[in-house]
Amino acid sequence: MNPVTKYIIAALIGSSVGFIGGLQGIAGGFYISMLLLATGLVETQRMAAGTTLLAIVFPLSIGAVYEYYKAGEIDTIPGLIITFFYIIFATIGARYNSVIDEKWIVLSLGSLLMLTSFYFFNKYYKIKN
Repeated sequence: MNPVTKYIIAALIGSSVGFIGGLQGIAGGFYISMLLLATGLVETQRMAAGTTLLAIVFPLSIGAVYEYYKAGEIDTIPGLIITFFYIIFATIGARYNSVIDEKWIVLSLGSLLMLTSFYFFNKYYKIKN
C-alpha cells in the first residue's frame, strides 16, 4: 500500500471512529483495531493494538470530554480513578501481549466484543419496550 493511500485510510479511520467514539462515549479502540486489520493498514493484532493505544490517548479525546463536561455528563472522580488504573493495567496488558499467542488475543477480543454487543442489544430491547 502506498503511503498516500495509507495516510488517507488512517484519516478516514480517525474521523469515523472519533465521531462514533464521541457519540457513544467510548475511546473506540476496538473499532480502530478492527479497521486497521480489515483495511490492511497493519498486518498483526499486536501492531493494531500498539497503533490503537497511540491513537486513543487523552489529548485526542479532549474535545469530546469538554462537550460532555459542559453538559454536566461527567462524574469526575470515578473517571479519574478509572484513568489511573487504566494506565497501570494497560501497561501490564501490553507486557503480556508479547508473550501470549496472538490467536488467544484475537479470540479474547472477539469474545468480549460479542458479549458487549449482546449487552447493548439487550439494553436496546429493554428501552424499546
